[in-house]
Amino acid sequence: MLASQRLAFRIARREAMRHKGRSALSITLLGLPLLGVAIGAGFFDTTTLSPEESIEQHLGENEAYLEFASPGVPIQQGTWDSQWFSWSSDGSEGGRAVTDTEVLGELPAGSWMVPYSPHQGSGKEIDVETPNGIGQIRSFGYDLTDDAYDAAGLQYLEGSAPIRDEVVLSEDAAEHLGLGVGDDLVVDKSVGTEEYEVSGIVEFPWDINGRFAIGTMFPGQATGWMVDAPRELTDEEVLALNELGMAVWSKPHVTDPPPVADGITYESGVIDEWSLMFYGLIITVVLMEVILLAGPAFAISARRRTREFALMSANGATPAQIRAVVLAGGVLFGLIAAAIAAALGIGVIAAGRPLLEQMVGYRTPGVRVLPWIQALLVAVAVGTGLLSALAAAISASRVNVVAALTGRVPRHKGSKRWLVIGLVLVGLGLTSGFFGVTIWSLPLMSGAIVAAQLGLVACTPALLALAAKLGRWLPLAPRMALREAGRNRGSAAPAIAAVLGVVAGGMAFSLTFTADNVRNEAKSEHLLPQGAMTLSLSNQGDFDASGAQPPADWDSGLAEVEPLLQNHLADLTLTPVPLYSSSDECVADESAYTAEELETIYCNWDLARPESNTCPFWDEDHDTEAELEAAVEAARGDARCNEDPDSLWTGLDDVPVSVDPKVVQTYTGYSGDELDAAVAQLEAGGILVADRWAVTESGTALFEQQLWLPDAEEPELTRVELPATAVDEDLLGNAEVFFSPAAAQRLGLVEGDWERRFVVGTSTTVDDAVREAVSASLDQELVDGTVWPFFRVVDYRDQESFYVMLAVAALCAAIALGSTAVSTGLIIAEQRRDMTTLGAVGAAPGLRKRFAMWQTVVIALFGAGLGIGAGLLGYALIREALNRPLQRQYPFEVLYGWEVPWAVLVIMLVVVPVVAAAGALVFTRAKLPSERRLT
Repeated sequence: MLASQRLAFRIARREAMRHKGRSALSITLLGLPLLGVAIGAGFFDTTTLSPEESIEQHLGENEAYLEFASPGVPIQQGTWDSQWFSWSSDGSEGGRAVTDTEVLGELPAGSWMVPYSPHQGSGKEIDVETPNGIGQIRSFGYDLTDDAYDAAGLQYLEGSAPIRDEVVLSEDAAEHLGLGVGDDLVVDKSVGTEEYEVSGIVEFPWDINGRFAIGTMFPGQATGWMVDAPRELTDEEVLALNELGMAVWSKPHVTDPPPVADGITYESGVIDEWSLMFYGLIITVVLMEVILLAGPAFAISARRRTREFALMSANGATPAQIRAVVLAGGVLFGLIAAAIAAALGIGVIAAGRPLLEQMVGYRTPGVRVLPWIQALLVAVAVGTGLLSALAAAISASRVNVVAALTGRVPRHKGSKRWLVIGLVLVGLGLTSGFFGVTIWSLPLMSGAIVAAQLGLVACTPALLALAAKLGRWLPLAPRMALREAGRNRGSAAPAIAAVLGVVAGGMAFSLTFTADNVRNEAKSEHLLPQGAMTLSLSNQGDFDASGAQPPADWDSGLAEVEPLLQNHLADLTLTPVPLYSSSDECVADESAYTAEELETIYCNWDLARPESNTCPFWDEDHDTEAELEAAVEAARGDARCNEDPDSLWTGLDDVPVSVDPKVVQTYTGYSGDELDAAVAQLEAGGILVADRWAVTESGTALFEQQLWLPDAEEPELTRVELPATAVDEDLLGNAEVFFSPAAAQRLGLVEGDWERRFVVGTSTTVDDAVREAVSASLDQELVDGTVWPFFRVVDYRDQESFYVMLAVAALCAAIALGSTAVSTGLIIAEQRRDMTTLGAVGAAPGLRKRFAMWQTVVIALFGAGLGIGAGLLGYALIREALNRPLQRQYPFEVLYGWEVPWAVLVIMLVVVPVVAAAGALVFTRAKLPSERRLT
């Protein structure tokens, strides 16, 4: 037995060495998905810090980080493994100031605290001079002469610690500002500037991309304190700090939190059923991509070795021995592919580690590759190789010896059995998916993806035969390619399956990212239509001792900013949009109350629906999960239950107040008679509302004000009805209302002192370059630093998700191109005899190029078309997994929809076939084989 296996592996090795090119193509096709897994595993392991590594990176030799959660109020800390705390409090005690002495009293004797912020993006923004004008960086008021910061891991890349009026800069800030050691950092103040010499360039290992300056002259903006103690903190000490309202990140408690008090549970990292379903479906899609991509490597090459298998059989080899040889080739190629993929993956991670660190924003402990994943990779490679070679092994063991040796192997007609099997599998996949969604079963939903994709693969030969009949209307080269694909379906079908698997995965992920992008856009607060332009002037004046901010000189600010805009925008118009809010003055006679009582008095105006128009969901409590689900389901069928989470927000803040037709048109999207009617309503003292259910049958809207006075059991309620019209476009923001000046006066709304907004009109096409140029010109203070301008082009799109989607599509396209090229190369190698025949009948040398090109197009188009169908089914199930938890909430969340990723479709259906065809046209040799006897 062992001797037979050794012989099989020896033959497989020699065959691989004899046909190095073909073997390399097979190993490449098998190794492509393995390489992706190896790189992904290395990236994850290298960039993922354990809780112990994270606290070590942030605190170094120091013992703990403390942060006030609720000063003076005892808290129950829920998480101990990171600097991002969760906590709760019964709120039974009022807050109070906690002194440093009290905190130190709960720490070990000899402890020392320094201000610290272990959060990326923390610090106070300051204005500094840049090579292009004025910009912003963050600042920290640390005293770096304290050894605690060096012990925390602060590294000096250049220079030394600052003294007196010196500062240090992060590397990114120094590059952005064009400064080095010895240069002066110019800080732009509200009046004049100040210069500080740069003494060093520094880096925190957990924030290498941070753009900040550190110096004692900057105001303290630390989020908490870093503790340097003579020993580790005990359970009693951290719980005592919790009693003072402080959350604690302590080294010994990262993995061993203090004992749980009665009624307190620490947050668990156990994955919930919705996430399990989502990730389970994602893994299924990826595994199917790997399996389908690896199959053609053996199905095609085994056909090439038909004569070799016939010779083995003629010399006495049994069918079992021939199967063993083919399977040994699968194991051998799997091992080689796994070794190469692992080595390349580790090499890519090692070479790209600096780039990875820039991407994640912190230093990594070193190159790590998840060894158990790499070992699993080898096992998967061997298993995939065996499975991929299994069908080829069975086919090879049944070869007709005489026909193979004479070169007259018959072409088998396609069997209708496989078409029936394919259709049955597709049907089973759809049925399994339906029932899987109905009863919420991961095995059924995963089985749906597997069955549907395998069914499409089984249907591929029949589809190729059908497509071959279309060749009669095509020119010679595409006609030959289609007919060859239909005639030689045993080679073309596996190649198409490889492309199918890649495109199916790419489409499923792209549809998910596209839907998420649209969902985020729909969830954002729509104040103005997409593409609208606004100018905001914000009040930067200093607050006085009473907390009041003096009004800004808006006219002077506008006079300064208007010429700056005219330098970039032709035919400029600035239409003011007054923004009003509820008055803070709730009582007429404030002298009747003490200062403490005035702080408890609260009032605000809310838009209230008539009782007959309110959603029944709010009529009763839902104490059990079943009651909640029933109430949400009932709300889904009630047109009045159209609220979203933003509808829970109440109050009238920054609502637009105007009768200017241009402003009304901007906010409502109306024109013509609709715009005239809306303006007339406002001129008559009415309002516009986005919620049609807030308008009564008599054409009014009701506003209620609740006034809570000290020691009152019930609020004083004031109601005001205003003429109202519901608008079609939901562009009125969270307040969902547009006021006329008269209506605002009736509710006592007042114009805010902190901002003035203008709608910008121009004949200039504002693209990214113009927008950046305008923003750069406005990046300066106005009116002696008391006014700051901001130009905005309204864009609700989530560009990050869009770019992630394109990256996924590009990766899948690259793999699809690789699989198409390799599969086509194997097919062309098998068709050498056909090429010789073409040469014998006088075919032009360029025909082989065009033939190869069209063969590539056929494989790419068929694979992409079927892959898109499979990807749609995969996304349908992933979408259900994402939407199921959202559907059980009220107010309703925006659900994942069916949004077409047109860019991805173009890449898969156009770019991939065109690039693959161009590659085949360039790299295929034009010279046909010479005429000679092959038998």
